[in-house]
Amino acid sequence: MPKTKLAIFTATGCRGCEDAVLDIHHFVNSLTPWAEIVFWPYVAGHHWQDLEDHDQIDLCLFAGAICTDADRQAAETLRDKAKLMVACGACAAFGGLPGLVNLTSNRQEESMPGITEGDPPPLPRTEPRVRGLSGVVETDYFIPGCPPTQNLLWTAIQALACGGEAPARISYAYARLPESTSLAVTSGVLPRHGSTFGGERAVCAGCSRMKQEKKFSTVYRQHEIAPDPGRCLLEQGVICQGLATREGCGGLCTAVGAACRGCFGKAEGIYDAGTKMVSAISSTFDTTDRKEAERMTDRFVDLAGTLYRYTVPEQCVLLSADPKE
Repeated sequence: MPKTKLAIFTATGCRGCEDAVLDIHHFVNSLTPWAEIVFWPYVAGHHWQDLEDHDQIDLCLFAGAICTDADRQAAETLRDKAKLMVACGACAAFGGLPGLVNLTSNRQEESMPGITEGDPPPLPRTEPRVRGLSGVVETDYFIPGCPPTQNLLWTAIQALACGGEAPARISYAYARLPESTSLAVTSGVLPRHGSTFGGERAVCAGCSRMKQEKKFSTVYRQHEIAPDPGRCLLEQGVICQGLATREGCGGLCTAVGAACRGCFGKAEGIYDAGTKMVSAISSTFDTTDRKEAERMTDRFVDLAGTLYRYTVPEQCVLLSADPKE
């Protein structure tokens, strides 16, 4: 049986998603009978010319946002080569942190100065708008997270590269995986085209923190409060996005008292995660006095950047990129 030809690449990003692959540690060795890495510049030092030796690759894990013309060209080249193109991580899936630049006015391409002999090569031109991978090329699957959690990433790689013949069972946090994702690796039946490796419910649905009366009288930034253990963070005035964010991470952040920041994107059935959060926050203000409500809202710092931290290009309804631009 021929091995799956695997490519891993990052456009504009921190390379945290590639490090997440390395963080799977010795489990990766069990992929050897099923998969062969044929292109991984970050780790193996491959060059674009190395892709010319392969008429086609089976699977590409593409991380990072599309911010420059070089990112676009890389995405298009790998899409032409790959049978399956997978957006790996929040930047590729939704635009990620680089996508926050779209909250400003559209960027204009600057004219490049003349290049003379001895000058370093020019920087790539920036795109007018930052996009996720699906804003540039057809994307078959999405693996969310900043970066994806080890168990979710390892499950997705096994499901996509091994055809149901899982080479190794996950020994950590396996029970936290959504059922559809677990089935993909154990049965070889992949989710429908365009699906996200994650759950359908919101993080809140699986959060172990107690929900009581969702009312608060002030708003805290994460560093301003030591939250009560076991109690809902939103009820304590910390802006936690678990009620609008897709499950699949296992609630790792909320379990240690850190608010969910939405790196898995919006949950199924939610039209716009930001407006969902605005509605939830405003309904939990413990006041009917207008001036008091204004005082509370003044406590918010960069509300748009907070609620759309990872998703401006692809999931913010008012600012999502038009693929036909």
